[in-house]
Amino acid sequence: MQQSASVRTYPFDHDKRYYPLSQRYRLLFNQRVFKISVSVAQTCPNRQGTHGMKACIFCDEWGAAAYHADAQKSLSDQISLHREIIRKRYNADKFLVYFQAYTNTFGRGQEFTSMYQSVLLEDDVIGIVVGTRPDCLPLGILKTFQKIAETHFVSVELGVQSFDDQQLLFLERGHDSACSIAAIKKLKALPTVDVCVHLMFGLPGETDEQLCRTAVLLSELRVDGVKLHNLHVLKGTPLDGLYNQGLFQPVELEAYARKVSVFLEHLSPQIAVHRLTAVANRWDDLVAPAWTKEKMRPAQFIEEYLTAHDIWQGKSAAFY
Repeated sequence: MQQSASVRTYPFDHDKRYYPLSQRYRLLFNQRVFKISVSVAQTCPNRQGTHGMKACIFCDEWGAAAYHADAQKSLSDQISLHREIIRKRYNADKFLVYFQAYTNTFGRGQEFTSMYQSVLLEDDVIGIVVGTRPDCLPLGILKTFQKIAETHFVSVELGVQSFDDQQLLFLERGHDSACSIAAIKKLKALPTVDVCVHLMFGLPGETDEQLCRTAVLLSELRVDGVKLHNLHVLKGTPLDGLYNQGLFQPVELEAYARKVSVFLEHLSPQIAVHRLTAVANRWDDLVAPAWTKEKMRPAQFIEEYLTAHDIWQGKSAAFY
């Protein structure tokens, strides 16, 4: 007989049925730590047309930048501005600088290295988070990560999106699943570098079996974190064209919540969940689904779904 959802059965010492990033940061740093997003990268292999690649079908001209208008500001000014905003809003004391937009390891190797090192001199900055792709991890950058990680926190967020090669072709990612697995292994070979994998749910042909396999694979690879996104349509992207032709339909919130629950149920509870779903940074550019505009409700809905169905992260995982 299934145990009542009101009875605490999940293996966490907090109220959530998954392992949130905030809890991981508390364990690592013994205090609350917040990310400061900055925009310094200007392109990626897709937009450069490397090996004939095209822009990813979901990506708009801002390349996932949280504050696209900041790209014209100096790196130091970006940090100062958002550090003070976050400090006042959350009473925060320590920060990680998040190199978010585009691909922050693509070309300009020495320039990126200098930027990584320079932000560590900023007040109350204790580490860096670098957003990049599986096919953009040259040896020099890996050595830089390893060196910085000897004294500061280093996290690399990899835009994997899917481990299904047909779905990667649909997304026009320009890399395959083997490349993603190899990249994760390279990073995990650096013992003190944190590795977070970005995934997209709601892709054509996606099945529960695939979601389970992905969770098991990431558990076996012992990644440190996952960041989940729903595939959504932004104005002016190739996906917008497919949507207008009736060739793509994004999933609604309840269907997405079910996909997240299937994935989390088979994911090791030692892997931190950075985010449960995407939030459209620029509402005017969002085409569909409308719920992606909402900041709080989707995550709350997913958490309520987990409770209602008595699911928690790792419930059906083969190992921890």
